[in-house]
Amino acid sequence: MIGRWAGKRVLVQGDYAEDDDIPGWQGPPLSLLYHSMDSQEERDDLTEHRQKLIAEGMKGIKAPDWSFPIYADISREARDFLEGVCNVRYFEQVQECKDMVPGSPTYGQITDRWSSTHWVNVRPLAREFGDSGVAEYVIDPGYSVQDLEYLKRCGLDPQDVMRPPRSGDWRGVVDGQITLGQSRVIVNLDTLEYINPVRFGQPPTLAGMVRQAPKHRCLPILKKAAKDNDYLADVAGGLFAMLCHPKRRGGGDLPANAVEISSIDKERAKAARLFKGAEDVKGRWRGGRILGTSEIRYEDIPTTEEVIETGTDISDQVIKYLVAVSHY
Repeated sequence: MIGRWAGKRVLVQGDYAEDDDIPGWQGPPLSLLYHSMDSQEERDDLTEHRQKLIAEGMKGIKAPDWSFPIYADISREARDFLEGVCNVRYFEQVQECKDMVPGSPTYGQITDRWSSTHWVNVRPLAREFGDSGVAEYVIDPGYSVQDLEYLKRCGLDPQDVMRPPRSGDWRGVVDGQITLGQSRVIVNLDTLEYINPVRFGQPPTLAGMVRQAPKHRCLPILKKAAKDNDYLADVAGGLFAMLCHPKRRGGGDLPANAVEISSIDKERAKAARLFKGAEDVKGRWRGGRILGTSEIRYEDIPTTEEVIETGTDISDQVIKYLVAVSHY
């Protein structure tokens, strides 16, 4: 799992993409690429539904272009890896919708079923019961009563906390180990721009980058972040913002500049001034080859030291942007 995308072009793909979103793109039409993430079962269901609509007399129903292969969904594998490294456990809450319309032929029957995913922090080391060889993990002590009530409403079961991480590791990463590893930065190989975890107040190791940013960071600019949203200014969030399309199209898209956030409402417009010096950050790396560097040379890939010596550090701009959008 680690490094599988290093040096590759990474795309944040939405269902509303347009074909010219990435200049010079030679792959499948971007407006159709979203459907390449449909499983074979989903494709069959949609085809069946389309044929049913046509049979009922509806015209102009177009089928998605599925001439390109199905993309592999590795979300669960990535999630399993994070369980061990970040000391979290993911759990799913299955919800059902029933037909409660009196007189309906399907009254009382389940008409829809879906699941939502949540996560909970646990202590990195398991607790053993005597010398029995049986151990279990315990929940992180930092949760308040209100937090625990929320997690229970989300469907948290004691077993979700007690079980070992799905990655198979016998324990998580303890605090003293986070800094033990190769120092890394995240670089765009096409522009040699990079973001440095150290500038975000995070250890520059892989464990330091994927874990939540420390609560008490010596980062003065965080005083300008929205209350309780300063955690958004981390290196992982910065990378994601760099890959997104710069223009807002959907309701959940982040604003890219002062003009966009000002157009939402008066409350958010107060944060417009914070975009100064960071209005060209969002989407700046889209379509580029992205690398998490290493201290050890591998073929012609630049090392961490070489990137820092020859590249351009844009960490401060990225932090400014994340502080600004924390008010979104």
